[in-house]
Amino acid sequence: MNDLLSQRHTTAHPVFRVELEQAAFNHGYRKANGIADGWLWFKSDEGVPGEVALASGINEDGSPWFLAVEHAGVAVKLAEELGDALVTPPPAQFKIAFAFADQAALRKALSRAFHLARSLPTFPLAQYESEVAGLGDTEVERIVKERVGQGYFRRALLDFWDGRCPVTGITDEPLLRASHIVPWAKCRSDEERLDVFNGLLLAVHWDAAFDSGLVSFDDEGRALVKPALSDAALQLLVPEGAQLISLNDAHRRQLTWHREHFGFR
Repeated sequence: MNDLLSQRHTTAHPVFRVELEQAAFNHGYRKANGIADGWLWFKSDEGVPGEVALASGINEDGSPWFLAVEHAGVAVKLAEELGDALVTPPPAQFKIAFAFADQAALRKALSRAFHLARSLPTFPLAQYESEVAGLGDTEVERIVKERVGQGYFRRALLDFWDGRCPVTGITDEPLLRASHIVPWAKCRSDEERLDVFNGLLLAVHWDAAFDSGLVSFDDEGRALVKPALSDAALQLLVPEGAQLISLNDAHRRQLTWHREHFGFR
């Protein structure tokens, strides 16, 4: 991959244009939005924010594949996950570009970009507000609003965490819970309630312990546990060699509330 990092000129080679268009369509970017400087531009037809650009290049190293993303939040997260694939400069207004040795890796990154863009603020909030726009403030309507909001929040967390509990690695969706850090009822606004950074996708036993304040996380993503936990519970929740979870500053701000609320020192 290091040989690709020096790549500066890319072309949407005619041989590969169909493959690029199919990759975009199959991974959420179904609306072509032109071509510039050899890059094919696409956007979502579902209103998911941020464009992507795709290109293929022919050089002595073979046929690398390129992805550029416009969404700033997606750019930051993908850079964390795909740092060794980074190439510069990206085209036009795009924030970052990546190079891949094969089409399968490009497709995987493209899918990840779409799911991240669908989860990040403020797209879930916009979807929620559109769906509940006609509801009032009766008790029944508040219950309906919360149910709708929790549904969008869960999907956002599944997208952001790539369908995996960051603590246990469990990917069985029925065993995963959308855990608010600051609970729904204590949030100051719908924006906070639907903010993907106010949540963690946790396996059911971790969700129960987190919601009860028996466990939390420090700013490095290390699990914190209350001394009241039994040895059996501790071994189940935080086995030897447990990994840190990946957090950003927005997570850390919310976790500060969680630690203070439940008395972690």
